[in-house]
Amino acid sequence: MYAVFPFLKYLFPTLETLITPMLIVVVFLVLRKLYFKEWRKTILYILFSLYLVVVYRVTALPDLMSFEFNPRFWLIPFYGMHDDALNCMLNVFLFIPLGVFLPALWRDLFSFKNTMIWAFSITLLVELMQIFCPRLTDINDIITNLTGAFIGFCILRLITKFFPKLFKQKFKKRELVMVFGSTFFLLFFFDPVLQHLINDLGNSVMKMQK
Repeated sequence: MYAVFPFLKYLFPTLETLITPMLIVVVFLVLRKLYFKEWRKTILYILFSLYLVVVYRVTALPDLMSFEFNPRFWLIPFYGMHDDALNCMLNVFLFIPLGVFLPALWRDLFSFKNTMIWAFSITLLVELMQIFCPRLTDINDIITNLTGAFIGFCILRLITKFFPKLFKQKFKKRELVMVFGSTFFLLFFFDPVLQHLINDLGNSVMKMQK
């Protein structure tokens, strides 16, 4: 069948990658109609939610079908970071957008203290969730993630220094919880089910071509 329809070879892997981002866009468009009302706000929330999807997948956090208690800890700060410099740099870059998004979208978080408290809470949650997957809960990841958030915060403050009216629109703090909650719900509950269904469909197609 792939010989007749060669695009099928790429269709199912592409669907597995894009199904959750597409679902997030649909969910937030519905929320715009029911709650957000504003297009600019909705687009920014979609971008932030898609960023959270990247964080979730890059850090390989567990979902409904891979949830398994597997605690492993590294609690010695800075030890071994020079041996894993590339991973440390990737962690820093991964969390730079967080330091931009939080204070840019929610003015209450525009202070350094509030941004770093939220960034610390999020990165701590990421590390604690890794107790339930085959990943190491590492204090050095928290350090590098916070470094990235700090750099992002500095970048935003620099931007607002030259463009002070760029982030004047007010976003409600309860919407922050809504964005986090809906994104996590889709990733933890819906994404693994959809991935499983698409994988089964792809395997069925492969059997048919034989």
